[in-house]
Amino acid sequence: MIDSLGASGAEHSTAAMMPLLRDLGHEVGVATLYDAGFGDEERVRADGFVVQPLHSRRYLGRVRELRARIRAERPDVVHTTLFACDMVGRLAAVGTGAKVVSSLVNTTYDPARGTDPNLRGWKLRAVQLLDGITGRLLVHRFHAVSPGVAEANARDLRVPPARIDVVQRGRSRDRLGTWSAQRRGSVRASLGIGPQQPLVLAVGRHEHQKAHTDLVAASELLAQRVPEVRVLVAGREGNATAGLHQALAQHSLAAGAISLLGHRHDVPDLICAADVLAIPSLYEGTAGVALEAMALRCPVVCTDLPGVRGVLATEQNAVLVPVGDPAAMAAALERVLADHELADRLRDRGLADFEARYDIHVAAAAMEAFYADVVANGRRRAA
Repeated sequence: MIDSLGASGAEHSTAAMMPLLRDLGHEVGVATLYDAGFGDEERVRADGFVVQPLHSRRYLGRVRELRARIRAERPDVVHTTLFACDMVGRLAAVGTGAKVVSSLVNTTYDPARGTDPNLRGWKLRAVQLLDGITGRLLVHRFHAVSPGVAEANARDLRVPPARIDVVQRGRSRDRLGTWSAQRRGSVRASLGIGPQQPLVLAVGRHEHQKAHTDLVAASELLAQRVPEVRVLVAGREGNATAGLHQALAQHSLAAGAISLLGHRHDVPDLICAADVLAIPSLYEGTAGVALEAMALRCPVVCTDLPGVRGVLATEQNAVLVPVGDPAAMAAALERVLADHELADRLRDRGLADFEARYDIHVAAAAMEAFYADVVANGRRRAA
């Protein structure tokens, strides 16, 4: 049960996992709240999976509708992802005999969320209370996408750590492809970027969480030191789009360097073209685009977030900088662009980590083992 199979991290991970679970002998179906109209929905349907949006737009109606589907299909596991679906799926599964799993994909209750002008603090506290109560009472086990996400949510939801299993996200090599000089050159040529021109990429919808205004401030400083730099921002518009345009209007050098690409279906190609991926977020889960960058040999500069701990390690497979510090972000980007030995070390270690831990086949095997343990042992993890 997930909001949709649109083009965000949790959605991509779910869609990528489904064929592998089927290949391992399991039946997999999806209930959503709506069709996003983009992302993986039609591809997944074309691959033979049932992706069925709930018809009701009211909470109790959704619960009744999903409960009827659960009783008809009798699944062993109902796996919910994202808050709205957690609330529907947890209640719908009560009394059906299905084990309930909920994914923890972000550090949702991070104090940084309190700085979001689009969010009222009392609503976030109410959501946290409801999430915690229903999670403790109705969820058999939680699935966290990183050790940092597990730790943060155990604290914020007051869930015993023994009920949270870390099964890290995966990405499909079939979808990503591989890096090559030819691919890099072809993508750069299509973007009008020279073969040696320094290129920074950022990926993410225009939301407060993604801190694009910090990227603009960092790009202003970076452009002073590396005048020829280009910065590409791929992501659909959101509640922070107006603030992003306002920041660009106030930073002339950044405005000259940054191109807003909007929603893109070719993010892996853009990663291959880039010299470095910038993630200036205020909070994240795994930061799925970082996994894609690791697979495609693109160095990562990311803010030092609780959610990425256990995934990104500074000076090993990434460079981490303080949150909300554009000067530190600019300095790290400049360093990676200039220090080829560092960039190569990050590429090599990132690729090795991806192949060992984040390839979709590794992730699917771990998820299958997790499901089997939940079915066999419920709330009590096998020794």
